Amino acid sequence: MVSKESFVNKIRKLNYTFKSQQKRTDLWRKKGGTHCIFVPLKDKLEDEFVISALRQAGENDKEIQAFLSSARS
Repeated sequence: MVSKESFVNKIRKLNYTFKSQQKRTDLWRKKGGTHCIFVPLKDKLEDEFVISALRQAGENDKEIQAFLSSARS
């Protein structure tokens, strides 16, 4: 599992910005684009969610695995 704080820092580096908070999620939108990521309001995020969200954001598998290994330690 990955902490929400480290995931948010990663998507900020990918030019996503916080837009609003819904009932169970935070909405992050890419600057200059329309792609959105809905981040759950949990302290820890499942690895499958993180992999899927980063893949949709344009990260390749090597960068995702490097992020996961650094975020877990």
